Amino acid sequence: MDIREPSDRFSYLFDRFLAKFVDYLLALSLEHAGFLLGSSWLAWLAATAYILVADGLPGGKSLGKRLTGLWVAGRTGRPCSFYESTIRNIPMGLAYILSQIPWIGWVLGLLVVSFEALILAGMPSDRRFGDDLVGTMVRKSEFRGNKNRQDKASETSLGDTTESTTP
Repeated sequence: MDIREPSDRFSYLFDRFLAKFVDYLLALSLEHAGFLLGSSWLAWLAATAYILVADGLPGGKSLGKRLTGLWVAGRTGRPCSFYESTIRNIPMGLAYILSQIPWIGWVLGLLVVSFEALILAGMPSDRRFGDDLVGTMVRKSEFRGNKNRQDKASETSLGDTTESTTP
């Protein structure tokens, strides 16, 4: 992604951090819902699975990316597949798994997330380590609400213009 203005880059990075934060909140919600139902291992497995495959959901958009207007493109430019999402999110899944270790786990998880954040913020390519593992890229969704209607209106009006040759 080629972002020229520093404020645009800051906005883009903020959207990425916010999207990942929303995804972590959803994973924690899945885990706590499972604990309330009495199945801690299943809940932990569901939360970890969501973190790994979230970017492979339709359109390459996890819930967090859907809310922030981002999507993940694979090597071919198409939305990210479940396989690409799993490989891409291995570092984040590792951070989540490490955070489950009593006493020291949250520090280890925070180190992994900090490593990813530093790579993302420090690289001009706007790709984190997980993106480099599989060749994915996060892109901003284009808003096309009124633009499509205007394009269709101009196409139909171009076909309807005829000059009258009668005197």
